[in-house]
Amino acid sequence: NHVATMSIRGVAQLKGLTLRYCDLGGSSRGARQFIRENLVSWAEKNPQTQVETAIKRNKHPQLIGEYVWGEPKIVTVKNMSPEEILANAQRLRNSSGRKMTRLAEPVKSRTPSVQGVWDPTTPFQRLEFQVSHQTANDLQS
Repeated sequence: NHVATMSIRGVAQLKGLTLRYCDLGGSSRGARQFIRENLVSWAEKNPQTQVETAIKRNKHPQLIGEYVWGEPKIVTVKNMSPEEILANAQRLRNSSGRKMTRLAEPVKSRTPSVQGVWDPTTPFQRLEFQVSHQTANDLQS
């Protein structure tokens, strides 16, 4: 069962995942349940990622993704269900860790497409093929 992860040149980008939570606070209820029910199986499916938990009293729970690029991504998981926390862990695993950059203007090519500009009103010809079956013996003779 293969798990798809974000990798660049074969190197997984998420190095570590830390779940900080409060052992008493109500906003950490889902995080505590996630630890009991989902964390071990998630860690087994993602052996390339170091998984840690940390108790931080009187603070809302956070998922912290540490990436190869050095910049951590922090997601507050306050009052979230274990399923929502799992989805956020998957999102951190599937991201590169790089900041999103917006291009100032659309990318334009200096060489236009050989195929031409696509137009939804372009009429397509109906192509018909004849298919015949040949065996290896037919090809040898």
